[in-house]
Amino acid sequence: MVNSSSDPCLAATKTAERYYRAMVAGDAESLRNLFDHRAAIVGHYEGHFLWQDLESFIEETESLVGQHGHEECRVASVRLDGDIATVCVAGRYAGLWFIDHLSMIDDDERWVIVGKSFYVQS
Repeated sequence: MVNSSSDPCLAATKTAERYYRAMVAGDAESLRNLFDHRAAIVGHYEGHFLWQDLESFIEETESLVGQHGHEECRVASVRLDGDIATVCVAGRYAGLWFIDHLSMIDDDERWVIVGKSFYVQS
């Protein structure tokens, strides 16, 4: 793991990449390690506003393993302000292209995702 004090931008980016891999693999343990347990996952999906807690999101990821199509992930942007970061990561999930904004906080030398908002592009 990259030490966030040596290169916080790289560390936040690596956290976002681990998030995507864990999400498409339905890796509950990794997702629980990456997210704060109180994190909310919010966005519009199929015309409805969706607000999930972490456990509901994990259950969803487990149910969709193998249904994503070609797995592709791009970190589009990273913004750092002290001990907070916002990382925009885009990738294929459930056969659609999602743009996720991950809000993170540096908690004792590791970036923890405290919230995710998403947009379905296609």
